[in-house]
Amino acid sequence: MAGVDPHARPTEQSSAGTKAPAASRALLALACLLRVAVIAVMAGGVARSAWRARGDPWELASVAGPCALLAAMFVCLHRAERLAPDSPPGERRRLQVAVWVLSTAISCVFAYRVAVVMPPALAVLVWCMTASVVAAGFYMLVLFKDRRYQALDDDDDVVATDAPGDRKTCVKTVKTSHTDELSVVIN
Repeated sequence: MAGVDPHARPTEQSSAGTKAPAASRALLALACLLRVAVIAVMAGGVARSAWRARGDPWELASVAGPCALLAAMFVCLHRAERLAPDSPPGERRRLQVAVWVLSTAISCVFAYRVAVVMPPALAVLVWCMTASVVAAGFYMLVLFKDRRYQALDDDDDVVATDAPGDRKTCVKTVKTSHTDELSVVIN
């Protein structure tokens, strides 16, 4: 028994373990095929719209422009997803700002296209809704700082201090990132 590896899998599990990577590869291939199919359908729709708008340069620009903006936004989102947790925060912030700028441009283009065919009262409503989405996106992607709060689980770094009136106040300092700290006062 001394020569037996305690972490070795039994033979039944090792044969089942070879099936799992094959199923995982099949699922990954299916997801990739689905993505290619969606991109092909969307490219076909854009091509049809561009073909109909070939005589009018402004109409063609209103078809090709949002597609280019959307592709650029997907590239930025893909780059943001690929960032490591220890990557420089400046790079993450630049990508967040780029995503906000691109999504704002897409929203404004679509709002313009919709507002042109709407009655004036509904056009104002469309622009108000677009402005609220742009403002919320600005707050969430540009102004809001990405904080990873840790749970207030143990009292190991809770410090009791004397407060006026013989009342004890506990202060817990939590590290939220390498530069920020959060102090919580517990009465």
